[in-house]
Amino acid sequence: MKLTLILLIPLLVAHPQTGDSLRNEMAKLHVHTVLLVPSQAIDEFPVWSPDSQFIGANIQGKWFKFDTTKIQLHEATWHGQRIGVVSSKPKLEQMTSEDAAKWAELGRHGDSEVSAKPGVRAEIKHDELSSSLVIYHGSRTSVIWKSDLENCGALSLSPSGSYLAYICQTNGLLVMDLEQVRQNAEPAQKSAR
Repeated sequence: MKLTLILLIPLLVAHPQTGDSLRNEMAKLHVHTVLLVPSQAIDEFPVWSPDSQFIGANIQGKWFKFDTTKIQLHEATWHGQRIGVVSSKPKLEQMTSEDAAKWAELGRHGDSEVSAKPGVRAEIKHDELSSSLVIYHGSRTSVIWKSDLENCGALSLSPSGSYLAYICQTNGLLVMDLEQVRQNAEPAQKSAR
């Protein structure tokens, strides 16, 4: 029995679950949103790798990818809520625009709205110079944040359906854990009954 356990542990360490580091880091901080790449120079939709491990961003006309399994976060505040931010300068690897185009074909994205699994939809609403991110889970609605004087959009859903990436022009590339948002919304709905 002990031999089996010794053999399993190295295998688990050598092959982490896709996205585990991001989800684990978010869980440690009790946050559902992370600022992954702070930059005002991000253009186009973020794109996800087929396994949802990497996210790609076009920064000043060049594509870079970020490994979400190799991440450490610390706490920050954004629009009045706690979020995670990358603890050190993001380690970005260059990627080709051809790879970015392939990833984009696999993903679901929209300027201000994207649908995830049945009954789940994300929408960025704009009202003059302010905007808000709203998540719909069937009949439940969660307003995630509201901002003034910040243009956000370019929603991109990970192929796993677990994460929603978007760009806010004055901050950068943010990623939200949709499952965490759903779990946080359920207690509020139960207590409202």
